[in-house]
Amino acid sequence: MKHYSQLKKHFVRISHLHYIQRMLMWDEAVMMPSGAGNHRGEALATLNQTMQKLINSKKIAALIDSAKQENLSSLWDEANLAWMEKKYRLACCIPSQLTTESTKSLLQAFQAWRQYREQNNWVDFLPHLKKSFQYIYEIAQRKSQVLQLSPYEVMMDHFSPGLTEVKVDEVFSILKKQIPDLRKRIMDQQSQEKIISFTQSSDLVKQQELGLSMMRTMQFDFNHGRLDVSHHPFCDGIPVDIRITTRYNKDNFLDSLYGVIHETGHALYEQGMPRKWIFQPVGQTQSKALHESQSLLHEYEVCHSPAFFKFLEKEVKHQFGDDEVFSADNLYKLKTRVRTNFIRVSADEVSYPLHVILRYEIEKQLFTGEISIDDLPKIWDEQMIKYFGLPTKDNYKDGVMQDMHWSWGYFGYFPSYTFGQLMAAQFYAAFLKENDGFNDQLKKGNFTKLHQWLQRNIYSHGSSISSDELLLKLTGEALNPNIFINRVEQRYL
Repeated sequence: MKHYSQLKKHFVRISHLHYIQRMLMWDEAVMMPSGAGNHRGEALATLNQTMQKLINSKKIAALIDSAKQENLSSLWDEANLAWMEKKYRLACCIPSQLTTESTKSLLQAFQAWRQYREQNNWVDFLPHLKKSFQYIYEIAQRKSQVLQLSPYEVMMDHFSPGLTEVKVDEVFSILKKQIPDLRKRIMDQQSQEKIISFTQSSDLVKQQELGLSMMRTMQFDFNHGRLDVSHHPFCDGIPVDIRITTRYNKDNFLDSLYGVIHETGHALYEQGMPRKWIFQPVGQTQSKALHESQSLLHEYEVCHSPAFFKFLEKEVKHQFGDDEVFSADNLYKLKTRVRTNFIRVSADEVSYPLHVILRYEIEKQLFTGEISIDDLPKIWDEQMIKYFGLPTKDNYKDGVMQDMHWSWGYFGYFPSYTFGQLMAAQFYAAFLKENDGFNDQLKKGNFTKLHQWLQRNIYSHGSSISSDELLLKLTGEALNPNIFINRVEQRYL
């Protein structure tokens, strides 16, 4: 395996540079002074260009051809070589100058989004988004010739390999038929419930302490990670150095807490990846749908359950005092309230898929040329009225500018959220079949059984098998949206 061994050494170097890139991006979002933005863009462009040159060299091509003729020692090595070849093929079709210019443009758009969203300023943000989208679309077109996919499918495949428009349309059509009626029935039932709303602000330091305590409960390893604050919650880094962020809301501490829970779910997946393969493609996360399944499993399946709120009541009262508003029953009602909401990240679990479907339908039209970037506010307004009855005309901050994804070129990411949500329901149902006493443990804040099961059955596989194969292996069936629908009916109705 001489040639394959050389390839592995080469990809260690590439992965080291990628690690540096992720830390630079974390710093940009958390700590970098605003005046350094353009220079950071230049540095990242150089770094991305260097990584691309390392991947698409003639040496790599020759090593891949030779390694394919060698007898590899394991299925992990075979999967690793397959990821290497795919990354090489996709890197080859992108000119170096395009990588440089697109990196700078995307970072400028991201920084502009942070500034102009706060100002509800679509007019000044628009040219940044138009410019970066031109680069994204050109890259997608070039890759589509390699992968034999449509440009939009290229974007989805980048984030979740194997996702196609046919697959997404099939699943989303089921959700579009069932969720609107389900929402109405739940909202009608909940309208009869007594609920106590928060009336006092929550100390931000105590919110941070609550979040850190929850991370420890969920078994986050602080020797290899940390929590910070950013405009938009995220998780980034590598298994031995994982960074998560949240943002605090003085009027509703549950927003921050569940942001921490969601991102900790991501971080636990990363921290559980096999260290032996840490700097190889097979040991890195390739499917964002699978990644999202781990954050949403913790956020929705575990931490929206009545059993969890028995534990949470004690934690909250420890931080904020003994008040009726903090009872387990009231906290549960507050967090599982199904309502019409402008903001995706604040949406309830029942409405959430509709927020994703809205974005998916807009993105598809954008990539086919049916609409342009200029049309986005108008189309967004129409879609929000269609799905939620909420107009967003001139409300860009809570409308078309609410997500950071498009400013950073993450077109095609959104379907991963809903596929992850559906996978989470399916994984958790399989876990409960094997651990029917878990709710009693959860009432005490004991996540050990869950963490061990996920480590053994999901984290440890890395990217050695596809998310579809993993789902079938663990649950005995392919993705089944009805498992999610049935669980929602049981929880809410």
